[in-house]
Amino acid sequence: MAAPSDPPVSADLPALPPFLSGGGTVAPLIAAFDWGKTALGPLDTWPDHVRHATALMLRSRTPIVMLWGEPGVMIYNDAYGVFAGARHPQLLGSNVREGWPEVADFNDHVMRVGLAGGTLNYEDQELVLHRHGRAESAWMNLDYSPLLDDEGRPAGVMAIVVETTGKVMAERRVHGERQRLAQLFEQAPSFMAVLAGPEHRFESINPAYQRLIGDREVIGRSVAEALPDAAAQGYVTLLDAVYATGRAYTAQSALFTADTPDGQTREHFLDFVYQPIRDERGAVTHIFVEGFDVTARLRGEQRGAALAGLSERLREVGSPADIGFASAQMLGMMLTASRAGYCTVDHETETVRIERDWRRGGFDSLAGLRRFRDYGSFVEQLKRDEVVEIADVRDDPRTRDHRASFDAMRVRSIVNVPVLEQGRLVALLFVHDEAPRAWSADDVSLIREVANRTRVAVERARSQAIAQDREERLLRSDRRKDEFLATLAHELRNPLAPIRNAVHLLEAADREGRFTGIRELLERQVNHMVRLVDDLLEVSRISRGLITLRHEPVSLGAVIDAAVESSRPLIDREGHRLTLRFDGPPPWVQGDLVRLTQLLVNLLNNAARYTDPGGRIDVHVARDGADAVLTVTDNGIGIAPEQLPQLFELFSQLDRSHSRSQGGLGIGLSLSQTLARLHGGQLTATSDGPGQGSSFQLRLPEIPAAAAGAPAASDSDAPLTARLLLVDDNRDAADTTAELLRLMGAEVAVAYDGASALKAVRALRPDAVLLDIGMPDMDGHEVARRLRAMGEDIGHPRLIALTGWGQEQDREKTREAGFDDHMVKPVDVDVLRATLRAARRPTMN
Repeated sequence: MAAPSDPPVSADLPALPPFLSGGGTVAPLIAAFDWGKTALGPLDTWPDHVRHATALMLRSRTPIVMLWGEPGVMIYNDAYGVFAGARHPQLLGSNVREGWPEVADFNDHVMRVGLAGGTLNYEDQELVLHRHGRAESAWMNLDYSPLLDDEGRPAGVMAIVVETTGKVMAERRVHGERQRLAQLFEQAPSFMAVLAGPEHRFESINPAYQRLIGDREVIGRSVAEALPDAAAQGYVTLLDAVYATGRAYTAQSALFTADTPDGQTREHFLDFVYQPIRDERGAVTHIFVEGFDVTARLRGEQRGAALAGLSERLREVGSPADIGFASAQMLGMMLTASRAGYCTVDHETETVRIERDWRRGGFDSLAGLRRFRDYGSFVEQLKRDEVVEIADVRDDPRTRDHRASFDAMRVRSIVNVPVLEQGRLVALLFVHDEAPRAWSADDVSLIREVANRTRVAVERARSQAIAQDREERLLRSDRRKDEFLATLAHELRNPLAPIRNAVHLLEAADREGRFTGIRELLERQVNHMVRLVDDLLEVSRISRGLITLRHEPVSLGAVIDAAVESSRPLIDREGHRLTLRFDGPPPWVQGDLVRLTQLLVNLLNNAARYTDPGGRIDVHVARDGADAVLTVTDNGIGIAPEQLPQLFELFSQLDRSHSRSQGGLGIGLSLSQTLARLHGGQLTATSDGPGQGSSFQLRLPEIPAAAAGAPAASDSDAPLTARLLLVDDNRDAADTTAELLRLMGAEVAVAYDGASALKAVRALRPDAVLLDIGMPDMDGHEVARRLRAMGEDIGHPRLIALTGWGQEQDREKTREAGFDDHMVKPVDVDVLRATLRAARRPTMN
């Protein structure tokens, strides 16, 4: 459509006709417009009815536009010019269809109705207009009425246009906000209600509030009428106080007991607020109720605390019967039940034995032997590890035919939680209530958890009782055997000491290397004997519960270094290729460096012995979750699948007749697995069969890497400048040890009995005294006590025990006697050298 032409506005506007006088800013524009181009004709020819209508319109502050004739020629006032926006003043004198082309159809209808003498009225009518160069929605109130000529015929249409866009948008925002609030009100996880007036009539509630009070109609009713149970518990009194004072009321974990349609009650614990709502004068008119049902959380906390308390109590209770009663008591009180108990079951005979049950006052005990079939047909469910929960034994098809049996026990509802082992029903935890009761999922979950904990505690108690009895019997029957092993070890170590000393002396004297083979042979055999003795004693200590582990941060790198150093002679002798692989920095574990080294030495020696010469041994260290994993793999003779289960049994002799190894006593691997378990770890073995090699995997709990200082510089070759007194009734051991110490650079005096030692010590004033314990005239303990009593007279020398006895009680005796160090024969030369370099330190190793 063609745009309307601009009005011919001149700088020298003509004088206004009287009817335009006072017509605002639009009047001069009307006077200057060439109306001869329109259906109205020139301004000076306008009829009186047009002039009068124009005069009235121009003086109105309401937006008005007149649409004259069939085309609807537009004349409007200043207020309408503001409404027209950028369309003003081009709209003046235009036909309405061309002036507002985007709403041409709407205006065509207006013109038809108005020129026919009709009227139209619209409220908040939305039209899309182009008032500012773009399409935008506008809302307005529109009143259309016919303009009459001098003869009373419709000659045009008058439109009163009042824009309501701001109002409509504001109302829509308010409506949208109300909808959002209503949606939040409906969907809120908290329960909400609005109570009106001093009677607290329900005006609105959300679904969460409906769930709280159950299926009750409350809208329009007062709280006292709709919720008499709440009124009886004092909640209406609280509302009255809030309404009267205007002060909010807040509660936490308040108990609300709601009545249910079936005549039962449900306990709820609520966090809520009563918030007064005031009118514009400040008077309270409503109360807003908002809160949360914290029953599940509170009961969860209570049950968690109860379970923790139960676990603590079960550790203190001794007998299985007392354990079962403690569990039943906690459960019965937590669930406010009538009776509870833990009992053993005979799977075959379908009988249950109740030793002791918990019950409320007035309820009889069910202790004794009872048959499942006397109370219903649910035993098959229990055997399938299914929980049996019955809300009312009189209605349930499994129990209703046995009403008399339950009536005799005053029982209406039950929960039975089975305990199965290897597919057999072995125990049962039951809870009874004298009234019908719908057991919740939380109730059943709690009962099952208590059943599991009780079973574990009962088995632990039985195992401890069996172990204690076995230990007592072993202590009585095996004491002589243990003493024999310890004595045997002592007697073996004593001759080993001079043999090892002789090997070292041979090494020092044999500068040409003529006896290297012999020396290495002797050293290997001595080391083998020492390990065998150590393993025998370790087994003895473990069997009697006398092993004591150090608990300190240990790097697996240090364990591997020490173990490889110890196993290197055997590995090299067989020509094996040893590889070490670390996936990242060496892990740290909590444990005993010496015993972890012993464990790994056993694995490395096992791999070396059962691998043909030139074989491969791989040590791999990795991490798996919270564990450090050390794997020793070889390509040796392997292990038959049927032998793997017996691999770690003590004194097991596996069939490895095709091996070059001479086997052993079956101690090393059993001891290694025990040491792994004592460190909280696990040792397992795998093999693809004979000829396929073996793999041993050690898993230990990893700890955060400990800060480790740089290792001290080695001083093993530096002369040992110390003055020593060596005391041993075994002349061979004394003389060879003294000779070794002299080769290290020490000044050594020797005494062959305690009395001679006490005489020599005053003159010598040694830095250290090395004392054999088992001397005939005066044992080492007595000599040590007397030396300590001399005090400053002898200069407080370091006292070092040399003995074939290495059990913990032996070490404790040396500490009590005043020794600083306890060394088991045959003594490791490097350890002895390091100890003597710190001879003036009074600390106990």
